[in-house]
Amino acid sequence: MILTRWRGAKAWARKYVPAMACFLLVFLLAVPVFCGTMSPTTPAPPVTPKAGEQFTLPAVIDYALKNNPRARISARDVETETYGIDAAKAERMPRIDFGSGAARYRYPMPLTPPVISGPFGSGLEIPEYDRNIYDAGGSFRLPLFRGGRLYRGVRVAEIRKAMAEDNLASTRQELVYNLSSVFYKIAQLDKLLAANEANVRQLEAHKQDVEFLLKAGSVPQLDLLKTDVELSHAVENRLLVRNNLESTYELLKTLMGIDDMTKEISILHQTVSGGPLPPLEESVSKALSQRPEYRAVEKKKRIYEERVKIAQGKRLPDVYAAGEYVGKAGDAQSYKENWYAGVRLSIPVFDGGLIAAEVNKEKVELQKVREEERSLKLSITREVKDAYLAVANAVERIDVGTKAIESARENVRVERLKYQSGAGTATDYLDAQTAYLRAETDYCQALYDRETALAFLRKAVGEHWPNGAAGDQGMPEK
Repeated sequence: MILTRWRGAKAWARKYVPAMACFLLVFLLAVPVFCGTMSPTTPAPPVTPKAGEQFTLPAVIDYALKNNPRARISARDVETETYGIDAAKAERMPRIDFGSGAARYRYPMPLTPPVISGPFGSGLEIPEYDRNIYDAGGSFRLPLFRGGRLYRGVRVAEIRKAMAEDNLASTRQELVYNLSSVFYKIAQLDKLLAANEANVRQLEAHKQDVEFLLKAGSVPQLDLLKTDVELSHAVENRLLVRNNLESTYELLKTLMGIDDMTKEISILHQTVSGGPLPPLEESVSKALSQRPEYRAVEKKKRIYEERVKIAQGKRLPDVYAAGEYVGKAGDAQSYKENWYAGVRLSIPVFDGGLIAAEVNKEKVELQKVREEERSLKLSITREVKDAYLAVANAVERIDVGTKAIESARENVRVERLKYQSGAGTATDYLDAQTAYLRAETDYCQALYDRETALAFLRKAVGEHWPNGAAGDQGMPEK
C-alpha cells in the first residue's frame, strides 16, 4: 500500500512539476512587465508664468528651484542613488531563477544518473536515454558571507545618496547666487536707465537754453554743437543700457527655467537694510560645517575608506547556499526530476596579486580624496575672506558715492545757473553733467557690488534658501 502511494506521488510529480515550473517561469517573466508600468512618478512639468508677471527675489528663486533644468537633474540624481541602495540591498537577498531548454546530443544521454532505489533500498534503476533532451526547473543562490562586502556595499550606496543630496544642495545654492546676482544686475540697470534718461532730459533742456541764448546772440554756435554731441552720446548710452537690461532679463528667464522666452516679466526690487556681519572666524567655522561641497567630500572620503575594506574583504572566503530542482525528458515527454541543495565555500589562494593591486589602488584613491578635502577647505576659507573684503569695499564706495552724488548734483545746478546768467561756459556745464552721471553710475555699481558680495558670502558660508536670502528683496534705495 505504501509502495503504491509512493509510486503514485512520484508519477504525479513527474507529470505536473515541469508544467508548474513553466507556469511559474511565465508568471515571473510577466511580473517585470507589469511592474514596469508602475514607474516612479514623473516630475511635474515646468510652470509657465503669466505675461507681464512681476517677481520679487524670493519669488524668482522659488520659481527657479522648481523649474531650472539643472536643479531638476540634480534632484533626479538623488532618486537614482535611492535605487542604488535598493540594488545593493538586493545583493544580500536570495536569487531564484527558473529556466528551461532543449538540446540534441550526438549520443543518447541519461535523463537521470543511475541510482539504487526501491522500497528496501536495493535494486539498480537504469535511467532512460535519449538524444533529444528537454529540461525545466529552478535554482537558488543565497550569499551567506563575503568578507563584509555585502553590508559595506549597502553602506556605500547610502553614502552615495547622501552625496547626491549634498550636490543637490550645492546646485541650489549656486543657482540662488546666480539668480541673486542677475536680479541685482537688473535692479542696477533699472537705476542706470533712469539716470541716463534723466541725463538725456537735462541735456535736452540745456539744448533749449543754448538755442535761446544763441538766438539772442549771447553764446557762439560752438556751444550748440558741443551740446548736440553730448546729447547724441547720452542717447547712445541710454540705448546701450536698455539693450543690456533686455539681455539680462533673458538671462534671468533662462536661469528660472522659463520655456517660453517671449514671455515678458519684470522684477520688484524693494528697499532693504543690511545688518553687521558676524566675525570672520565665526563665518569660516560655519562654512566648514555646512557647505554642501565640504560635506560631500567628507562623504566621498568615507566611501573610499569603505572601498579599501571591500577590496581587503576579497581575501576572505565566500560562503553561499545553493540548490536546484530540474526535470528532464526525452521525446517521450516523461520528465525525470532531480535536485540538490548545499553550502559552498570558496577561498582565494592565488590570484597573481590582483587583490593586492586593488587594495593599493583604493588606498591611493583615498589619499587623493584627503588632499581634495584639504584643498577644498583652503578654498572655502579664501572665499569667505574674499566675500568679507568685497562687502567692506562696496560699503565704503557707497558712502563715498552718496557724497559724490550730492556734490555733483549741486555742481550741475550751479553751472546751469551760471550758464543761463552768462557767467559760465557750456563746457563747464557739460563737464558737470557728465560728472553727475558718472557719480550715479559708480553709486549704482557699488550697490550692485555690495548685494552680490552679500549673496556670495551667503553661498560661501553655505546658507540654504530660504533662510539665507529671505530678507533680501532687492537693492537699497539711495
